[in-house]
Amino acid sequence: MNSFDYIIVGGGSAGCVLANRLTASGEHRVLLLEAGPSDWNPLVHIPIGWTQISYHPAFNWGNSIEPEASTNNRHMYWPRGKLLGGCSSINGMLHVRGHREDFNAWRDAGCDGWDWGSVLPYFERSERHYEGGGQADLSSAALGVSEVEHSEASDLFIKSCESYGLEAIGDFNQGEQEGVAYYKGNIVRGRRQSTSHCYLKPAKKRPNLQVVTGAQCQRITFDGKRATGVVVSIKGNITEYRASREVIVSAGAINSPQLLQLSGIGPAELLQQHGIQPVVALEGVGQNLKDHLGSMAAYQVSGVRTVWDEMNPIGLLRQLYNYLCRRSGLLSFPSGHVGAFFRSSEAQERPDIQLFFMPVGGDRDEKHRSVMDKESAVTAMIQHVRPESSGSVNIRSASPSDLPAIHANYLATEYDRQAMVSGFKQIRRIFDQDPIAAIRGEEIRPGKAVQTDDEILDYIMRQATTGYHPVGTCKMGVDQQAVVDPQLRVHGCENLRVVDASVMPDIVAGNTNAATVMIAEKAADMILNTTSA
Repeated sequence: MNSFDYIIVGGGSAGCVLANRLTASGEHRVLLLEAGPSDWNPLVHIPIGWTQISYHPAFNWGNSIEPEASTNNRHMYWPRGKLLGGCSSINGMLHVRGHREDFNAWRDAGCDGWDWGSVLPYFERSERHYEGGGQADLSSAALGVSEVEHSEASDLFIKSCESYGLEAIGDFNQGEQEGVAYYKGNIVRGRRQSTSHCYLKPAKKRPNLQVVTGAQCQRITFDGKRATGVVVSIKGNITEYRASREVIVSAGAINSPQLLQLSGIGPAELLQQHGIQPVVALEGVGQNLKDHLGSMAAYQVSGVRTVWDEMNPIGLLRQLYNYLCRRSGLLSFPSGHVGAFFRSSEAQERPDIQLFFMPVGGDRDEKHRSVMDKESAVTAMIQHVRPESSGSVNIRSASPSDLPAIHANYLATEYDRQAMVSGFKQIRRIFDQDPIAAIRGEEIRPGKAVQTDDEILDYIMRQATTGYHPVGTCKMGVDQQAVVDPQLRVHGCENLRVVDASVMPDIVAGNTNAATVMIAEKAADMILNTTSA
């Protein structure tokens, strides 16, 4: 039977949450469509596996941004998850909600009900916190969250941040962020806590949920302006599914605007250019793209054990033992140990720079593979978390198989450029502080030849990469560029919503997965309340 109450397009961070919540009562038949495979691969679930799967073509759409002068005309690769759990199955597992004023700004822009006080209960509902590596309980249908494992080098870095003037705080997730702390991560007892694992797995046994993988959505079907279902390609076979209540697009900040445009919802000129008859002309579809840009510095260190020091037969055997017997050690590492939030200048009212520290030196090679420095080293990366610059996502043709054109438009404003340079200079000042200064050797990258602001900016343009946090391309709001209203309903359409990171009016200060899960939790209540009304 191809008829359901709700069809969810995209089994990623948001889609898995919706699949769980919308089927919990047993009243509604729900279809979850995922273009990629299941998340069976062990590398998905072992935390250190993120270094291999984040860029692996088997788990990715293969998107790259269009070359731009601001990033040295590079085809920067943008990993986007293509498997159950989506980006929550390939990301670095850091759990950061954002600053309270991020959400208050959404409210002030016309998104009633999205202020900090209103979204906080949904953050809390979406999280199950573990202290001391307790056993995960799948019955809670919430992301497992725990503090990442400590290390000697990370402890020293925290003390150096304090010497620099940053306050050691317990948690970045209470609404304020300024200071330094160990990150919270979506890891419990050495296992990744993706939305597929935490939300979809316990829901799969429900008879009113059907999950179809390898199903790439071609377009949304309409009766006038009312969404009626979707057309899907499954192993080359075209199938049409119908939704009696709603079609919910949860395909992410790249694929959601692409699907809307392919379905006739988007900028009229773009649609006509590709021979697509507009259903609803919405100029904002695919616009307002925001992402965090990150740049790193690496230093030689001595006198402390780093990841490189474990890269010998004895060390690797010890790490394997720790993981198998204690679910700890190197194999349970996320993408960052220590975090910090600070301001690029005194003019900023709240922190606009996020820092990530790891007890390992390394980078990506030209094939996007993780390459470790062959020496004891540590790395610190900064991201500008409140960028002014915005880009776009637009279809190249009417074919769903053609990847869209992504214009990131990084560093387009003077503020964005100055903030990145300032953040980078502050990394160096922190490494000049004891106790980290006492164990620090030479700067591996960019090296002491890079000193002036212009040289630092040039290095950033050549080396910086995505923060893996694209949002905003189906922005929520009431202005002319808004795609969805505060109930996440697509303007001008019936029975059609977008629920994922694309609806963020502006990017949050921090990693975006926690906020995406929160959006899905809140959306589920909105949808169910509409059903019962």
